[in-house]
Parts: sequence; structure tokens; C-alpha cells
Amino acid sequence: MDKIMDKLLTTGISLAGGFAATKAFEFAWKQATGEETPKSSEDEDISLQKALIFAVSSAALSAGVQVLSQRGAKASMRKIKGAYQDPSEV
Repeated sequence: MDKIMDKLLTTGISLAGGFAATKAFEFAWKQATGEETPKSSEDEDISLQKALIFAVSSAALSAGVQVLSQRGAKASMRKIKGAYQDPSEV
């Protein structure tokens, strides 16, 4: 049961974190470049330099969200287990 709960919590935190990070990244990109984020790899209007910067920065953000969501889920599971632990078992 704990593994299922852990996976559900990790998935939920990952989805929420990913959504929030995507919106923040799109806002930051628009502020920095004055343009919308590239939506397709076939978009030839964007320069190679901007495409590479976008790819590297979005990949780094994605990896960071993944690591933080996994750590957050593990910390939350520890808190949940601690809150429901029988005091006589300690």
C-alpha cells in the first residue's frame, strides 16, 4: 500500500510542479526574448542559438522539477507515516 501511495503522491507532485514550472518558464522566456516559447521543432522562425538555449534551459528545468518532486514526495510520505504511526510502536 505504501508503494502505491508513494507513486500516486510522486505523480501528483510531479504534475503540479511540472505545470507550474512550465508556466513560469513560458513567462520568463517571454520577458527575456519578447517572443512566445517555441512550440514545434519544425519552427524555422527561431534562430539556432535561441532554439539551443530553449532546449538546454527547459531540459534543466525539467530535470530539476523531477528531482525536487521525488524528494518532496518522499518527505511527505515520511510525514504521513509518522503522523499515523502507533505511539506504542516507537
